[in-house]
Amino acid sequence: MPPRLLRSSTPLAAAHLRALSAFAPRAGEGAPHLFGGMRPRAPDLLARLPAELASFARARAAGRAAPSQFAYGNALAACARAPAPALAEQVYCAALKDGLSGNAYVCTGMVDLLAKSGRLRDALRVFADGDPSSAVCWNAAVSGAVRNGEGGLAVEMFRDMVWGSCEPNSFTYSGALSACAAGEELSVGRAVHGLVLRRDPEYDVFVGTSLVNMYAKCGDMGAAMREFWRMPVRNVVSWTTAIAGFVQDDEPVSAMLLLREMVRNGVAINKYTATSILLACAQMSMVREASQIHGMVLKTEMYLDCVVKEALISTYSNFGFIELSEKVFEEAGTVSNRSIWSAFISGVSNHSLLRSVQLLRRMFHQGLRPNDKCYASVFSSVNSIEFGGQLHSSAIKEGFIHGILVGSALSTMYSRCDNVQDSYKVFEEMQERDGVSWTAMVAGFATHGHSVEAFLTFRNMILDGFKPDHVSLTAILSACNRPECLLKGKEVHGHTLRVYGETTFINDCFISMYSKCQGVQTARRIFDATPCKDQVMWSSMISGYATNGCGEEAISLFQLMVAASIRIDSYICSSILSLCADIARPFYCKPLHGYAIKAGILSDQSVSSSLVKVYSTSGNMDDSRKVFDEISVPDLVAWTTIIDGYAQHGSSQNALAMFDLMVQLGVRPDTVVLVSVLSACSRNGLVEQGFNYFNSMRTAYGVEPELQHYCCMVDLLGRSGRLAEAKYFVDSMPMKPDLMVWSTLLAACRVHDDTVLGRFVENKIREGNYDSGSFATLSNILANSGDWEEVARIRKTMKGVNKEPGWRVMLRSSDVAPDICCRN
Repeated sequence: MPPRLLRSSTPLAAAHLRALSAFAPRAGEGAPHLFGGMRPRAPDLLARLPAELASFARARAAGRAAPSQFAYGNALAACARAPAPALAEQVYCAALKDGLSGNAYVCTGMVDLLAKSGRLRDALRVFADGDPSSAVCWNAAVSGAVRNGEGGLAVEMFRDMVWGSCEPNSFTYSGALSACAAGEELSVGRAVHGLVLRRDPEYDVFVGTSLVNMYAKCGDMGAAMREFWRMPVRNVVSWTTAIAGFVQDDEPVSAMLLLREMVRNGVAINKYTATSILLACAQMSMVREASQIHGMVLKTEMYLDCVVKEALISTYSNFGFIELSEKVFEEAGTVSNRSIWSAFISGVSNHSLLRSVQLLRRMFHQGLRPNDKCYASVFSSVNSIEFGGQLHSSAIKEGFIHGILVGSALSTMYSRCDNVQDSYKVFEEMQERDGVSWTAMVAGFATHGHSVEAFLTFRNMILDGFKPDHVSLTAILSACNRPECLLKGKEVHGHTLRVYGETTFINDCFISMYSKCQGVQTARRIFDATPCKDQVMWSSMISGYATNGCGEEAISLFQLMVAASIRIDSYICSSILSLCADIARPFYCKPLHGYAIKAGILSDQSVSSSLVKVYSTSGNMDDSRKVFDEISVPDLVAWTTIIDGYAQHGSSQNALAMFDLMVQLGVRPDTVVLVSVLSACSRNGLVEQGFNYFNSMRTAYGVEPELQHYCCMVDLLGRSGRLAEAKYFVDSMPMKPDLMVWSTLLAACRVHDDTVLGRFVENKIREGNYDSGSFATLSNILANSGDWEEVARIRKTMKGVNKEPGWRVMLRSSDVAPDICCRN
């Protein structure tokens, strides 16, 4: 064995070394028989041993001649099947006593057993004492390294074997290719493939299947299928490997077509074929095909296999067919397999958390415990910190808490329940982390506004060797949502460009980021520099302009989008409609309305609500009401829009009638719609109705009145000339009146020429922030009363006050809505 492999392995366990020294033959004397002390009156002990071991023990106890190398090999193989590693050590010690320390059969059996027991380094120690010219022994060591996740070590051993005096065989090539597949080492796998072609161009189905598996696991399905069709003979393992490769490569349709070709060639499927193709059906929601596979399984004994039942339960659960999933589960009778239980509970948890909790209790009652996948699925559905904490305690008892799968799901659960501190605590306690767990923690910090912590976690993720993918980029960029984060966003942008270069997805992410940080010009430069713009990028840039108040630029870009024949989806349509309402461009409404009907997106709530808004903003309440009536189930946004439209245009009776209808239909009002209702009462002097709605906010609707509601009531009393009541109402407010409340009362004083109350309000405004509009209102009141000295004083005071410039939209004769309907 090469010295570097010896250095990478550790000595056997201390007990094992003592056993070896006790039974090793000494010079000049015979070694004692290992089983020589066994008395024949122990038939119960022999009965519990495997047949090969029992025969071996009887032979040793009877004092017969030393067993042959084949007997030792069979005994060790029996120990591996049992498994019985302690007995295997005794058998191996007996072999050493009989002088078979370097025997290939004994060495192979012991290496194979130790590797299967997870003791790879002990296996390598035994392998070092074996016959270096035995291909069988080399094969056991290579496959053992692969089985224990040491693909790099397996490849290194294969290289040493090739350079040495031992000629690889089919099993060796298969082990090396499996190591390349496990580590996704495509270049090394191709080198092994070239070696196979040079030494054994007519390789068997065993090596051919390993080649297909290696290329498939490394993501090169083209090469995998070339090798697959090149094979002169293909068995069920070969077909299943190719199908599984397509499933892994997210090509379920190709997997299904290959299955049909497999059946057409007369090859019967096995349980692994069934599970792979069921996974493909779940990816594409191919219900009919899944039912056909279910029927094929029912005709064979595969239906009794737990793995197949688990796959069927998971597939039907992914379809949302919980009844069929439960039927498969219940047909298993008294289920004692926790994988089946866990698969069913995982599927149910995505649809009903309460039902999954009931199943968990039932599972615990039967003495079974969920596996890590089950815990992760239930954690992903939990939104209650109390129940999540109980399940957390259960996961700790089962020892799953430090694993990647459960740890990531648990951390996300605490973050979803607004407990970022416990989320980070779970994350810190994880013994191992992957990209998913890092991304979940970054997203948790970003979602709850902890931008600094999100950036630090993202930085530590990169230092830990994980490259950010599109999910982690989206997570960290969601933390860059204000101008103060622009510098950090630029740092993330620079790192991403160094790692990935410029791609459409990356540019789209950073267009959104720069737009949120008020860097819309930089966002436009990225947009213009991207050669292939997809629909998402156009939407992001238009939304960025709209968010930053650049309505004209958004409309111009929308016209370019139409000219480029980019499909307009519901998001873009609703965004442009809302923008048209904000900047008074109603002539876009009709073409977009027609396009929405033609494209079938009018049923989208965002599109229909935007149409209601733009029609009502332009004063066309008839069309606004028609669009609203066509909505099958209006949401709160649609109700608020139509009520506010009626209120803004003086049709208070319609506004209040729509509100009453909304309440009758079971839609719960919120703060915004109640502001519209009170405004409708105010504009039409409906004092009594206004107070009825205001007083019933807490009791009937569960909404706590805010400053804007109080302001509406002050406006209602002021418009009706009841200024004393308005003053009393302001004084009795439970919170301190803001500038808007005082300005509203001051405006009422002007309308009704109440100079005394106006001066009182002026003093209150002086105590707070200065507002040019309020001073102008007071000046007009004093001018109407003829108090020109006070007018001069007020005007002099206004010189130190900044006034926001007003603006209006000017429509040009060239402003014509684009013909978007004919382009899509």
